[in-house]
Order: sequence, then C-alpha cells, then structure tokens
Amino acid sequence: MTMARHILRYGSVITLLIGANLPVFAQQPLPPAPTSAQAETPVTAAQQLATSTPVGNLDEIRKYCGNIDDQAADARFALQTKQLNDLKADVEARMRALEDKRKEYEMWLKRRDEFVSKAQDSLVDIISKMKPDAAAAQMSLIGDEAAAALILKLNPRVSSIILNEMPPEKAAKLARVIVGSQRTAATPQSNRAQSAQAETGNTVR
Repeated sequence: MTMARHILRYGSVITLLIGANLPVFAQQPLPPAPTSAQAETPVTAAQQLATSTPVGNLDEIRKYCGNIDDQAADARFALQTKQLNDLKADVEARMRALEDKRKEYEMWLKRRDEFVSKAQDSLVDIISKMKPDAAAAQMSLIGDEAAAALILKLNPRVSSIILNEMPPEKAAKLARVIVGSQRTAATPQSNRAQSAQAETGNTVR
C-alpha cells in the first residue's frame, strides 16, 4: 500500500508539470512556411553579390576583365608573330640549302660535260689511229647513238672505211641514227629561216 501511494503521488506530480508546460509550447509561434515564389526562384550567391555590389565596384570589375582580355589578345598576337617568324626563317634556310644544292649540281654537271667532251675527243683520236677493221669491231659493241656520234666526229674518209668494215645491219642502223639526228637539227633551223623570210617579206611589203 505504501508503494502504491508513492507511485500515485509521483504520477500526480508529473501530470501537474506537463500540464503547466503545455501552454508555454502552445504560445510559441511556428516558423513561417516558404512562399511559392521563394520556393520556385531561389536566390543564388551570384545574384546576392550582384545586388549587394556597388556600381563603382562593377565598373572596376569590368575594367579589370577588359584589361585581362587585352593582355590575352596581345599574348596571342605575340605568339602568332613568333610562329610566323620561325616559319619564315625555316623556309629561308631551306631555300638557301636548295640554292647551294643547285649550284653544286650545276658545277658537277659542268665538270661532267667537260670530261665527256674530252673523252670523246680522245676517243675520236684513238679510233682514227686504229686499223679500220679493229675500229669497226670496237664500234659495233657500243650503242648506236654513241657510235653515230663518233662517226660524225671522225674524218669522212676514215668513217667511211670503218662503216665499210662493219656488218651491214650495224652500218644501216648507224646511218639511220645519223640521218635522224641531222633532220632533228635541221628542223629548228628551217623554222627559223622561214620565220626570217616571212619577216623580211612583211618588211618589204
């Protein structure tokens, strides 16, 4: 019985405390619910900064950004100019190298032509001093164009004897090469002569 009384006493005390505090909680206002406009359009930090930044600071920011753009454009222009200058220097170096190669090739070609001319003259002297049958045998072994060139440089009396000692087929080939070369050489001369005659006739008229 004693314990039951204590429990009832404590329960009544707790009930009184809760009842006394309920009006206090009831009097506290609830936080206002967000409106539909606030829920749909949240304010960003950039917008807050833009609305809170003075106009003078905005002008300074624009000027600073413009200076940065100008510096970036100048840097790009300087880089492009450097690349163009490097490319120009490389092209000029390649052109100088090609010019040196061209001069070297021309010098080599000139020496070769001089050597070939001297060799042909020496070969003509050698063949002219050989026996006709031996010279004919040697010239039968070389190409038709080279043999025809040697025949043209020889004395006509010597060349006729050498051709007589050659096989008929070889002699006929050399004769055709010689005639063809003379026709080729005579064609430009005849064209020049005809043009000269035409000019003379026009002048006389």
